[in-house]
Amino acid sequence: MTTPRVLTSLAVAASLVLASAACSAPPGAQSQGASEALNVYLYQKPKRFSPLDPPTGPDQQVMQLVYDNLVTVDDGYEYEPRLAEKWEVSRDGAGFTFHLRKGLKWSDGTPFTSKDVLFSYRLLADAKSGSAMAGKLAGASFEAPDEHTFVVRLAKPNVGFLSLIAGPFMFVMPEHVLGKEPLDKVAGSPFFNKPTVGLGPYTFVQYKTDQYVELAANPHYRKPVAIKKIFLKPVSSDVATAQLGTGEMDLAQISPTDLGAVSALKGVTVAAKPSPGFIRIALDLTDKRFADVRVRRALLHAVDRAALVDKLLAGKGRVQNSSFVASWAVPDGLDDYAYDPAKAKALLAEAGWDANETVTLSWIPGQRDRDAAATVVQSALGAVGVQVKLKQVQSAELLESYEKRTFDLALFGGGTYAVDPSSSMPIVSCSAFYPSGGNIPRFCDKAVDELTAKANATTDQAERTELYRQAARKENEQAAYLWLYNPDTLWAHSGRLHGFKASGDFAAGFWNADEWTLAG
Repeated sequence: MTTPRVLTSLAVAASLVLASAACSAPPGAQSQGASEALNVYLYQKPKRFSPLDPPTGPDQQVMQLVYDNLVTVDDGYEYEPRLAEKWEVSRDGAGFTFHLRKGLKWSDGTPFTSKDVLFSYRLLADAKSGSAMAGKLAGASFEAPDEHTFVVRLAKPNVGFLSLIAGPFMFVMPEHVLGKEPLDKVAGSPFFNKPTVGLGPYTFVQYKTDQYVELAANPHYRKPVAIKKIFLKPVSSDVATAQLGTGEMDLAQISPTDLGAVSALKGVTVAAKPSPGFIRIALDLTDKRFADVRVRRALLHAVDRAALVDKLLAGKGRVQNSSFVASWAVPDGLDDYAYDPAKAKALLAEAGWDANETVTLSWIPGQRDRDAAATVVQSALGAVGVQVKLKQVQSAELLESYEKRTFDLALFGGGTYAVDPSSSMPIVSCSAFYPSGGNIPRFCDKAVDELTAKANATTDQAERTELYRQAARKENEQAAYLWLYNPDTLWAHSGRLHGFKASGDFAAGFWNADEWTLAG
């Protein structure tokens, strides 16, 4: 049963979610409502636009419009050709040959060839470049046998390799712009603050800090781009929702609690898709306070995660109990860490938790469900003897805390894990510790790595399924994260916008922007 204290917290959180905010447009962007310009919501302030940096949602959303990659994922979680029009996988699952589109040009008119892909993947794979993608490509070799062919050879077979490169990441960078940068300096190149040369449907014009990112149609894109300007505005979710009603916003993610109100807006269309990622809290497992699995299990039992889904998401989501999302890889019978404050207290007592300790929960504010979830978690943990201090941070500060190990608990979400379970390994593998990988808590269970390596080495789907299910059970037992929920992603767009195909991955929501059109 939910305690009165947590019920009160949920009620307060729900009221916060429903609260409205001032809806004035960012200075300089309000006038850009002409028929040739599209106004789009960015759910957080972007930091920088570098494919080498650790992926963050708002940066990825912008980069998806400016850069391009070999392959992406569509709205049905199927692979979608981009720079590569087709590809082949070797019988041993270790070789991938990509056949590139011919006649492509960079936005400055320079011809695009396989040399650009080779240059980019070598940078992405080399930790000396500062690449956060290096862990995904560890041990791989690359070659460009001709101008239109690119070959990847993995150190170990991985039939799910495409899932590691398909999405709003692994973008191809211009060799003719960055090729002369020293390897150990390239990550700091000023180009990534203003990436004016790309292969995407739009070119970068400017980032008016904290107001908007301005993009213009790429005249050298592989097909005509109908919408001439896009303004991406980093406002809060309630401001974005309000601007949908006033006509100042054309495309936005919305909170589930606003679904009824937004659906009633004249000329606004709403679409929902299950997310391929999830919302979770990472604990710094290098901190001895969280190294004991009993503490991590206690924290899971302390939070009424089903109530989070019901109250904060209006039922538009599911409780998450593993870092694996691909449905065929998740077995029945995982520990659901049901809400049980008494069990949480007992586990903390067994682990010798000091009730006088205070831990800090950091997160980037601006999304209502996450803002509210932070408050609920604070109250729920406090009810079992874990005192929590809330700390709102911006992206750069949060990423720095991961690298310097100065965080206790960090609430965040996202990911593209539904296509293939191998895409979850960068957040749990022993070889993918942040910053060279996405394993922020630095969780490590060698048995999980061994099982997934075996799974990736076989093309037998039944065998692969069983191995991944074993890995999921072990990871679930070890409580790698404080998993919260897998939300539905809700999009709303004005009647002016046509051709938008909703993705459950908010970071990949602009995957078909080259097909969008605006009504007059």
